[in-house]
Amino acid sequence: MISEPHFTKLHFEQSQNTLMIRTNHYDRVSRTLYLLECEPEKFDIGSDNRVKLEPICTLPLRDDKLFREEKGYSIKNIFKCAISVARLFWEKRETLYSSCNRKHGKFDIVNSCNGLLCLCEPSTENPIVVCNPVTGEFIRLPGDSMSPSRLNTARVRAHGYASLGFHPKVNEYKVIRIWTRHVRHANFWAFERLTVDIHTLGTSLWRNIEVDPEISILRLSDPTYINGVVHWIEFKGIILCFCFETEKLKTFPSPPGMVKNHANGIYNYLRRMGELKGILYICDSTDFSNITMWVMNEYGIGESWSKVYNISNLPNPLQWHYGYCFPVKQFEESAALLYNCLDCFLYYEPEKYGFKIFEINGSGSQYFEVIPHIPSLISLKDAVKGDNIKVLNFHSRYAKIKLQEEDEVIFMSQKFV
Repeated sequence: MISEPHFTKLHFEQSQNTLMIRTNHYDRVSRTLYLLECEPEKFDIGSDNRVKLEPICTLPLRDDKLFREEKGYSIKNIFKCAISVARLFWEKRETLYSSCNRKHGKFDIVNSCNGLLCLCEPSTENPIVVCNPVTGEFIRLPGDSMSPSRLNTARVRAHGYASLGFHPKVNEYKVIRIWTRHVRHANFWAFERLTVDIHTLGTSLWRNIEVDPEISILRLSDPTYINGVVHWIEFKGIILCFCFETEKLKTFPSPPGMVKNHANGIYNYLRRMGELKGILYICDSTDFSNITMWVMNEYGIGESWSKVYNISNLPNPLQWHYGYCFPVKQFEESAALLYNCLDCFLYYEPEKYGFKIFEINGSGSQYFEVIPHIPSLISLKDAVKGDNIKVLNFHSRYAKIKLQEEDEVIFMSQKFV
């Protein structure tokens, strides 16, 4: 029953996003996802209380062949030396931690769609894996010659953007990949062309998609999937979208004034786009003393963008945390939980508390990332079509590897200002 398309559709329509927290240390591999339950009572805690974040699931590690190539040994054989107990303890710990270095061990998370995560290589953002972190299953995406590391030269710069999405009419999961190519002219880089590829999970190929030559981009961020369409916000404030039914990349209506602000020198560094309860939103914290949230009430209708929050008079410590904010949960009675990119949460309840600031503690990492996600028990074998699909399981594949972060106890506590 759980794999039936009708059940799956109802499950994701009626379920709400949970928050997954992952540590983001500059020289560590982080694969554990911690669950932050976003009920209002969780934020009624005092200075002596804390809310423990439970480790709910893990992500796969990058190919262990890369570890062997760099370190000169296989991870599964590193404990076979006959040495003293004390030396075994220290070498065992050091080897496990050093074997999984950030360069070769970590995946970045592109986006979440229907309980699945798309994972990419961190430096190029090239999508490599789609996984279900709850079941431990993952699929490797087919590779090809289109890779920034192969295309980049002193005069040519290529960069990739990606997203996982779902085509509801044919019940297929797809990964879209966008390559931009810039060419150096004297002292500046000029946009040259855009390439779009699409991959249907369960097949073995990427297909090239024709692109309107008038579309040019500087940088894309925040891949957001809604109703068979993936959206990105562009550096200049423009929104691009890709429809899986029409297989067309095109512009999408932005909130009023956003593109105009770009012409005035205001860029989207501090704007974030996402989805709450099936509605597209943009959260603008360009003005450090205010946070403005826009929602699109009628999908695809530019005139339906409206402001639902204009949070001003922020507490002073939050103003020190210059950076973007985005909502991760909306409650009744106008309450909302927002995440600040410098790793604190703002609980806003205008009728009761005003503001509360919460921090994540207990880790050797100062930085974290937040992933809105709907956990699912649906197997990749049921979700993905294809007879030759190879579904792997990282729970058994990496069971013997223990990372440094897995000894930490992560908790949330209130910061009083």
